Amino acid sequence: MGFFKREQRAITPDSIIAAVNQMRMRTGAPIVDSNSAMRLAAVWACVRLLAGVGSTLPLDQYRDGPGGRTQLPASSLFRAPAPNVNITTWLYQLWSSLLLDGNAYGLVTETGVNGFPVTVEILDPATVQWRHVDGEWTTQINEKRINRWPNGPLWHMPMFVMPGMPMGMSPISSAKQAIGSGISAEQFGAQFFNSGGNPNAIIYSDSELTPEQAQGIKGAFINATQGNREPAIMGSGLKYERVQISPDESQFLDSQRFTVEQIARIYGIPPELVGASASGSSVTYANREQRAADWLSFGLMPYLIPIEDALSTLVPRSQRVKFNVDGLLRSDLSTRYAAHAVGIGSGFLTVDEARAYEDLPPLVTPDPVLAPDQVIA
Repeated sequence: MGFFKREQRAITPDSIIAAVNQMRMRTGAPIVDSNSAMRLAAVWACVRLLAGVGSTLPLDQYRDGPGGRTQLPASSLFRAPAPNVNITTWLYQLWSSLLLDGNAYGLVTETGVNGFPVTVEILDPATVQWRHVDGEWTTQINEKRINRWPNGPLWHMPMFVMPGMPMGMSPISSAKQAIGSGISAEQFGAQFFNSGGNPNAIIYSDSELTPEQAQGIKGAFINATQGNREPAIMGSGLKYERVQISPDESQFLDSQRFTVEQIARIYGIPPELVGASASGSSVTYANREQRAADWLSFGLMPYLIPIEDALSTLVPRSQRVKFNVDGLLRSDLSTRYAAHAVGIGSGFLTVDEARAYEDLPPLVTPDPVLAPDQVIA
């Protein structure tokens, strides 16, 4: 028999939830805010994916007129939007603010001769306060009222807006219970594996042992093996057995997978894109392109269009700003070349236009455009 009683510990999702609830009752529910939520791997992965993709999409600026749409060079705002901040970082700040707080704020620090912004610094959403006074919503920074663009320097872009509210809802606050449960489950898992929920080994004896004898054998074994990896020699009638509990057996991987799926649903992301896989799903190389198109249509586009509308308020009214999503739908090389061949053969695509899609220089170098004062009569 063993002088440690063998502990039969069946860990199930229900027992995990019960233990998590007991821990939360003892220690109180974890604080859930933008900072603590980003420590949860699922939230970090979703924000990293959406903000990472959104901030690296090219921005196109164009003008609609009687002759149709005219492509414009990007204004200085969308090349160097703030001091020491490039456009990719600026857009990442914007996206992460929306995904965590539901609102993005920018302070217009410089305008051009046309009165439209030249530099806009993205603010921490926590620095902006809303007040509802006499039926009017106002904004403040450091307890000082500041008007919103175009009537003032505070540019505001809300997401997840409910009727009657000028500001957006925070996904973190709205999903507080799911995120808090995920944080509690991680804390419980860390305590379970780190604080010795089960003994790491059992020594069995063929004969009955008194508590004093059992304690003496345990102490002798610890002293003999501590600080070295030499094999232990057991006396007659003693047997050593190592106890290991795998994460699969303790159901912690299933619990963590469920948390990832929940957070992915909140942000509209297929779980496999953030390292999880929903039950019964199967993603293969053959349907990868279609999955990307589906995510663009149903997951990413609901973010892109409101952001495009908000960015377009920073340029003159006749102009628009649009994300170029062609790169997300870029197919494999042979498929693209076959499509180019069809377009060139049908006459609606030139060779140089096809080369431009592949980021290749034109075969025919265009004549330089001369300034009016360089033209020889």
